[in-house]
Amino acid sequence: MTSPAIEWWGWLAIWGALSLCLIAMLALFAWWLFRKFLALMDDLGDLAETAELLTPDDDAPARPELAVLAAYRDVYAKREVQRSRASERARVRHDKRVARGKRITGVDATSVRWPEEWY
Repeated sequence: MTSPAIEWWGWLAIWGALSLCLIAMLALFAWWLFRKFLALMDDLGDLAETAELLTPDDDAPARPELAVLAAYRDVYAKREVQRSRASERARVRHDKRVARGKRITGVDATSVRWPEEWY
């Protein structure tokens, strides 16, 4: 016994349904990509506004000089200034910490009013 063959109109219906599914899927992907493209354009517009705000002014400070191209004496002097400022800041912080430590640990017991129930 032979298996029944699909009639010509059956093949036509199958391929017609597959073609409609393909067109629907392609339309869905096209819509999805179009929405992403619109979101990208909106984000690029926001980025352009932000970049416009961040453009440097004409009176912006000049770029720092590369130490490789500068004279050794200049680089050394600049580094010494930075070191002295850092050591001064460290000394001030240390003095503040020591003063605070003395202030919170040096309590005169005779001048403090203690609770009555402690006597």
